[in-house]
Amino acid sequence: MPKSRTFAEPLTLDSGAVLPSFELAYEIYGEISPERDNVILVCHSLTKDCHAADYGQSGVKGWWEQAIGPGRIFDTNRYCVLSIGGLGSRGCTGPASVESLSGRRYGARFPVYTVRDMVRAQKRLVEELQIERLHTVVGGCLGGQQALEWAINWPGAVENAIVISTTPAASAHTVAVFNVMSRLIRDDPAWNHGDYYESPFPIRGLRNALVAAVPLWMSSEVMDWRFGRRMHNREDYSYSLDIDFEVEAFLDGVAARAGEVIDPNGLLYLMRASSYFDLAHTYGSLGEALRQVTARVLLISYESDWRYPPAQVEELQMAFRACGVSSIHSRLHSRFGHGAFLHDLSGCGPIITDFFKVAVPEKLHA
Repeated sequence: MPKSRTFAEPLTLDSGAVLPSFELAYEIYGEISPERDNVILVCHSLTKDCHAADYGQSGVKGWWEQAIGPGRIFDTNRYCVLSIGGLGSRGCTGPASVESLSGRRYGARFPVYTVRDMVRAQKRLVEELQIERLHTVVGGCLGGQQALEWAINWPGAVENAIVISTTPAASAHTVAVFNVMSRLIRDDPAWNHGDYYESPFPIRGLRNALVAAVPLWMSSEVMDWRFGRRMHNREDYSYSLDIDFEVEAFLDGVAARAGEVIDPNGLLYLMRASSYFDLAHTYGSLGEALRQVTARVLLISYESDWRYPPAQVEELQMAFRACGVSSIHSRLHSRFGHGAFLHDLSGCGPIITDFFKVAVPEKLHA
């Protein structure tokens, strides 16, 4: 079950706004070694939270159940896996939190934050747990953005970084996808300018946003492979507006599962944080951003991931190499496209295992 820590010391955000205090949810799987040198920090993606694995705690599977546990990729017989929620995710300070001065939930009055702000908050928790150096920081998509910010801002605290399906900046296409999702949420009358916590939940807007995102994240090839034009519980067209195709039934299931687990405001803020991610803009240039990194870096991309294509990930690899950072870029094949790191570990599992077996070298050059 998730634990939580509240931090009373203010957190200054990139925008200049200040959170007077904040709370983070986290889970720990495995035991920290006496030397406290075996901790792997897992950073979640956009719609996930700190519940990465069940580990016999709640009976509810985590989003990276396949990867975390005894004998798995992140072997809890050897490593201690720490999963921390980001600002705005379930159990963490965000728009759903109560503002101390007004006694009301923030809603859309919560200050906009960046991925770097999320990592600053995580660093406080890591320090609170008396962990001076992380064996590895790993994440995919938004989680990979966090892993990069960790390696850039606290090079002495990160030994390895595994960055999956993440590019140097959020593309215009990604920003557009997030804008479509944001419009669908905010156009639900129940959203009420972000003040819906004491009134009807904007479930329609949330469901429509998540459904709209599926064909934007999933390539045409993946959809054809998974669904094709197969009919759903019928042999011919119904000649109605009811569900006829298997792909329609899948999207209907996505909507039905939305529930109230994801806070729509929290999702809006996480999408904005990811949209603002641009290493060259934040640090002056990509090279300037990466030159302080001392961790060994494993970059993983998927040929079928049209959202975060390998060619853009290769830009990171080239920049790391130019800075003398020890890095590897593994381009993998999977029919799952962008979701491969969540649903198909057959490719990345052996790559990560081999990466851990190699001794840590010095930087390639000064």
